[in-house]
Amino acid sequence: MRLRRTTLKGSLSLLPALGGLLWLASCHSGSRSQSPASGEPPGQPLPAMSQPMSVYTDLDPYLHDLLESQDVRRIGRYIGAVEPSELSDDLNPTRRKASAKQELEPIESLFQAGEELFETELSVVRGFGHAWGPQGPKMHRVHRGAKGGPDSFSCRSCHHRGGDDGAGEYNENALVGGDGERVSSALERNPPSLQGAGLLQILAAEVTAVLQERLSGPLPTEPTQIPLVVQDVDFGYVTRLPDGRVDASALRTIDPDLIVKPFGWKGTHSTLRRFSEEAFQVHHGMQSAVLAWQRLSFTTQPNQASAATRAIMAAFPGGDGLDLDGDGSRIELTDSMLSGIAVYLTLLPLPVIEPPRAPDLLAAFRQGQAAFQTLGCESCHKPMWLVDKPTWTERGEAQNTAFRITVDLRKDIRNGPPLRNRDAELPGYPVLLYSDLRRHDMGKELSDPEPPPGTPKPSIPPSYFLTRPLWGLADSAPYLHDGRAVTIADAIKGHGGEAAESRRKYLALPVESQRALQVFLMSLSRAALPEVSQ
Repeated sequence: MRLRRTTLKGSLSLLPALGGLLWLASCHSGSRSQSPASGEPPGQPLPAMSQPMSVYTDLDPYLHDLLESQDVRRIGRYIGAVEPSELSDDLNPTRRKASAKQELEPIESLFQAGEELFETELSVVRGFGHAWGPQGPKMHRVHRGAKGGPDSFSCRSCHHRGGDDGAGEYNENALVGGDGERVSSALERNPPSLQGAGLLQILAAEVTAVLQERLSGPLPTEPTQIPLVVQDVDFGYVTRLPDGRVDASALRTIDPDLIVKPFGWKGTHSTLRRFSEEAFQVHHGMQSAVLAWQRLSFTTQPNQASAATRAIMAAFPGGDGLDLDGDGSRIELTDSMLSGIAVYLTLLPLPVIEPPRAPDLLAAFRQGQAAFQTLGCESCHKPMWLVDKPTWTERGEAQNTAFRITVDLRKDIRNGPPLRNRDAELPGYPVLLYSDLRRHDMGKELSDPEPPPGTPKPSIPPSYFLTRPLWGLADSAPYLHDGRAVTIADAIKGHGGEAAESRRKYLALPVESQRALQVFLMSLSRAALPEVSQ
């Protein structure tokens, strides 16, 4: 049984009463031993990868910061109610917040600004939505193509399942790419959990660098197939031609630019900056000033923009180039706000593996871990990657800016344990992702509807989806891209296409073996940390 999340009420005056909780955490901080019933000698620790990272967390400074942050947010909500424009100014990390008691170091300042932006009710912020009526902003539950909604008032409203920055409920599915009216015209997308996003971003960048390095070197004298294999994951191949061109027509797993894009159910963005930019547009109707300037300079085809970004830029007819939606508000999502939210998401805690402690469940965990491999689940849900250097440099994009800041996940992660490598034999830092970062054909079982006749075909076929990372799985129900699966078993049964054989093998297992697999998958969780509420 893992340590459950705890809700604390009050402010800093409650700290003396938290001694019991801190003592409880210290009881879980030592190495755990196997029970003699497990068949192993008493006192032998679990393998390093099976130990929950949460047992290494020091909760004392975390609780102080958590409770102080709660007091700051209470003041911020009061300021927002009295004078909404003050709150929108506080979201800009280049300004000193009025509620701050002292200057913060740059990473902490950006993190706090990003956190406030993530949790703020954005209807009080300048630029929210596309148009306002007598009763406030006009919301659109069904998105209007690439323009989106807006369909929610804050990021937190759809990312809370399992705790802060978590997944969304089924009724919080986004209805994307629709006509603004009919539910049947849209595609359902369930909000994913955001924990571990920073490490995922770093991993994708390193894999991208290796893939693109495959195309370096002297030009071949004849068409040559270049295999794209990284850390035992086969992304397919491209053909390099003597004139320097690259034929990627056979590539299905990633885009022809060979950039790994781990964000979005179909893999549409490579960085948290671009992922956030799209989210603020389609869910809150807030346009990025960076995209507005790029649209002025490059129309809708800026260099290195993803297909999703180009679709957003093309969705607006023109007019004022810095007020794309014509709501009278320019510079709605500033460059510094993008930096803040990107740094915030980069430094969120990492998911963990927390095996059960009861001997019978621990035996089922090990049986399920073995079944995960024999059923072929590992062929797509790759358990572990390695990153060489777990750092990320966030760069500003505003005109004439030289802003850049580098964060290191070995020391800068907030509200959770830092990234560690406890195995000296590993040539890097382990990423227990359970994904191969590729797209796969999931068959008609999970396919999006085919586009109506006469409409452009999507760049990614309807049945292709990115292998969803399984880390944090236990706290991110419902499952699959549209949240149709209430349980893990339902999600497995819903697989088709390339995963049909693994589904067949799972259904052929005895019931107790199926449950053992579910016990293992339920160990893929998130660190148990206390929360604060009013």
